[in-house]
Amino acid sequence: MRNVMSGQSSSDDIYFFIMRHGEAEAPRLDDKGRQLTTVGKAQTADASNWLIKHYCEDHKIDYALISPYQRTRQTFDVLSTFVTSNKTEISEDITPNGNAEDVHHYLYAKAHRAINSASPMKKVLVVSHMPLVSYLVDALCGSFTTCLFATASIAVVKYNLTEQKGVLETHYQG
Repeated sequence: MRNVMSGQSSSDDIYFFIMRHGEAEAPRLDDKGRQLTTVGKAQTADASNWLIKHYCEDHKIDYALISPYQRTRQTFDVLSTFVTSNKTEISEDITPNGNAEDVHHYLYAKAHRAINSASPMKKVLVVSHMPLVSYLVDALCGSFTTCLFATASIAVVKYNLTEQKGVLETHYQG
């Protein structure tokens, strides 16, 4: 129900789960093709269980935005054995040097368009890289704290569509 005084409703709130990929092979010339290590897969499984326990008891998210790099796709593949996504998109815009403000505007537009649809977006996962994940949390929250992300960590931003601003609720670091 919409509060007439504030012009806002609880339906305006979305959870953004901003996740860094799991541990990957050592850097090499082909950065895009780096694979997850065994440790990275285990980290991702642990993070997935944490996400289920605290935010996704139904084992579902509404939308996932994934970097095209191999390690992020593998991270999402591991996570997908625990949590399903109604819609998944691979985006060239969320690579390590992506523009956090552009990603913020894109996520806002996707969520805003879905408000009155049959499938509103309430839980959104982004799997990407440092430093983009840090800058994206700042862009979503309108802050400049630039938190560091361990591999397979997840920052949870509770985002209000009306205000176009979020609050960092917690940051799982493994």
